[in-house]
Amino acid sequence: MTTSDSPHLLAAFLQHVRQRPMDTALLDSRTGKPVWTWGQMANVVHRLAQKICNEVTWHDRDRHLAYSCHNTPHDVTLSLACLAVGAVEIPIDAYLPASQQQRLRSQSRAATWEADEDHTLDPLQEQSIADSIEWLQAASDRVAVDAPSLVLWTSGTTSEPRGVVLSQRNLTTNANAKLAAVPQSVTDVRLSLLSIAHAYARTSDMGTWLISGCRWALGRGRSTLRSLPTGLQPTHINAVPVLVEELLRQKQEQATSLKSLAVVGCGGVAMSETQFTDCQKHGIHVVQGYGCTESSPVICSASPENARPNRVGPLVDGWSAKVLDQRLFVKGPGVMLSYLDDPTSTREKISRDGWLDTGDLVQVDSDGQYQILGRADDVIVLPTGFKLFPASVERSVQRIDHVDQAVLLQHEEQLFLLVSLSGNSTVRSTLHDKVLSRLQEDLPPKTEVKIKWLESPLSIESGELTAKGTPRRSVIRQRIC
Repeated sequence: MTTSDSPHLLAAFLQHVRQRPMDTALLDSRTGKPVWTWGQMANVVHRLAQKICNEVTWHDRDRHLAYSCHNTPHDVTLSLACLAVGAVEIPIDAYLPASQQQRLRSQSRAATWEADEDHTLDPLQEQSIADSIEWLQAASDRVAVDAPSLVLWTSGTTSEPRGVVLSQRNLTTNANAKLAAVPQSVTDVRLSLLSIAHAYARTSDMGTWLISGCRWALGRGRSTLRSLPTGLQPTHINAVPVLVEELLRQKQEQATSLKSLAVVGCGGVAMSETQFTDCQKHGIHVVQGYGCTESSPVICSASPENARPNRVGPLVDGWSAKVLDQRLFVKGPGVMLSYLDDPTSTREKISRDGWLDTGDLVQVDSDGQYQILGRADDVIVLPTGFKLFPASVERSVQRIDHVDQAVLLQHEEQLFLLVSLSGNSTVRSTLHDKVLSRLQEDLPPKTEVKIKWLESPLSIESGELTAKGTPRRSVIRQRIC
């Protein structure tokens, strides 16, 4: 089973509940043991939906529900319960800095739900699955596929985070498109390391799980990888490069917990060519993709059969594209409804005839594969008129051993390269010439760059990195001014 004709994700969920009520739906990433079957999940979603109806007092905004998302089974059932009661779900990543979480809650102007409110909901208590199916089917019939359903927050790479309003048509068509590029079946085990409060994991993990009916385990970051039980045996993992590095380290150490891993998806930040090659050496298919929150998010995706380093594959099903001065515009069913409470920014982002300005610069190969050059807002124009794409230079420098982070910035016409190292900083003196040599290869002749070695790495907590690990250049620039 891969793609589905279900009009929305609650209908896709109910299909598995009906056909496979005793099959495992969710696994515990800490033990590898089953958490709930599809039938048990139906009972939990049913009762949680009723609790929301009975206990939530809606505030400024009609039927919008915000909560802290910890990447737990509770968050999954809460998402489905919101869909069942017609509430617009607003998950807020619980791992963001507390001040940022508070700002997002304030911007939401929504009723709130505490993460531990449904701990008393025991899926094993006596309740007929048939009763839950009947109740949820009635709820499913009421779902308006083109109405607001979910608000996800942009990463805030170039500005403050914005709430992206998505419909069930957005989410379902995009999850189907991702599955068409990277099929999975009921026998697969998907492990999440990224937050389902963000678009990448929401569609490429949760959405594809609901449609395909595979088994799913929710974890978070390196700590999950480092304590992975041998009984889990994931076949599919989506990650960002820092997690791919940890995964490769474990494969190098012949970790038995990853012996079944067949496909690694990488998005958000480009994987290095070295990582790509190392994954292949371990028999792992690498699937790189590209998108943005405003596109639900997947625009491009490689498949296991056509993956190439430094490419993100062709357009997935449903998208039309045009490239103007290297800037990518797309049109299709994945285009968001709007930015939350921001009609002006919505009009600036989406044209009257439906074209979404991604803000990214691309190059398209003859075979339809896309290469992402960087953000249009990040392009540095040198005094000579040469246009410099910082992301490509940064990726090149990060391929040097012991270099952990690299960010290229321009301030008052001076170029700065900020570098943090992994491990012992005593290697700094030996790396200086290697970094300079690499810059000479990547930059026009006689381009001067000042290298600044960071004593502490850039972090999400400091606000210098987005939740997916991309640099927030306006914030980082303050470290050198």
